Amino acid sequence: MHKDDQMTPKERAFTLFAGKPVDRMPIKLFSPYIGMNFGATYDEAFTEARSRAHWLIESYKRFGQDGLSVNYRIDGIPVAFGAESTYDPTGIPMVKNAVLENIADVDKLDLNCLRFENDKNAQVAFDAVRIIQDELNDEIFTGVGFMGPFTTAANLAGTTTVLKAMRKDPEGLHKLLDFAADATIEVGRKFVENQIGIGLAEPTASLVSPKQFREFVTPYYKKVMDKWKEWGSRGAGFHICGDTSKLPECFTEMGIRGISIDSAVDIAYAKETVGDQLSIMGNVSPIEILEGTPASVEQAVKDCFAKCWDNPRGFTIAPGCDIPVQAPLENIDAYMRAARQCAKYPVQPANWE
Repeated sequence: MHKDDQMTPKERAFTLFAGKPVDRMPIKLFSPYIGMNFGATYDEAFTEARSRAHWLIESYKRFGQDGLSVNYRIDGIPVAFGAESTYDPTGIPMVKNAVLENIADVDKLDLNCLRFENDKNAQVAFDAVRIIQDELNDEIFTGVGFMGPFTTAANLAGTTTVLKAMRKDPEGLHKLLDFAADATIEVGRKFVENQIGIGLAEPTASLVSPKQFREFVTPYYKKVMDKWKEWGSRGAGFHICGDTSKLPECFTEMGIRGISIDSAVDIAYAKETVGDQLSIMGNVSPIEILEGTPASVEQAVKDCFAKCWDNPRGFTIAPGCDIPVQAPLENIDAYMRAARQCAKYPVQPANWE
């Protein structure tokens, strides 16, 4: 338990669920590559289970956030099908070449490649979760993060190809998306069967219209959720990157209880449009955490609380997306310090005014 808290994250969650007072409300910190913020290279921080677990544990000891997430690699599914990866300038892995030259070639892909015993990336992520649970005495919820079906399809065939196919070959795209949903289901199987929570991210889906979202995103998200629920899942978190100001009403049709939104969206607008139907998580700017000062980061947290603390279906403070790997630890400290102040129970404007 962090020195500035009176409860562990699990104690806090269970107490809230029981409708009883807590020390503070939960605080999320999206930092799957946090080892790099501590100075490690990508290979040192992410490629093996023990090193990946180590840096997430170190982040919890320093920051005391509510929940840790072990990322199944952004490029994990394409790599399982033989794709090569490269690294962007920050050291984050990216698919070098699309697996599919043509979306009609999806029939050539074998889902057996994603069975747990064949997928090293899934094995590393699973082992890292278990190491964290053991070393922290299971005092914090530790889950895993995947890309959703639409983004997986884009990673397999290329984003431009998928976006063009919505107009030129919708039938072929639906076939690819159906496969991407099956791939997501299979990757998640081992985690669901072991009651490990899952979060899905759909960064590519922010590029589509509401009509396209309803046709090409929602049905395949629901397919994944329906199958996982058959295996015992209680649902998955959902994050979408980018400016989704045109999409909030689509989110209410997905069968989800809450949405994590990017800092590109005005969180007050999200509250106004869907706050009576969905809990909202977000959305302090990761760029502020990267480029700002501790004082400006603290102010950004307070501004976010001021806009959304009274969301009818609940609010959780979080960054708008993953914290950049170059962000200084002092700014992450400032984020957590201000969030603790604002989230002190009971949450009220006096906490930040």
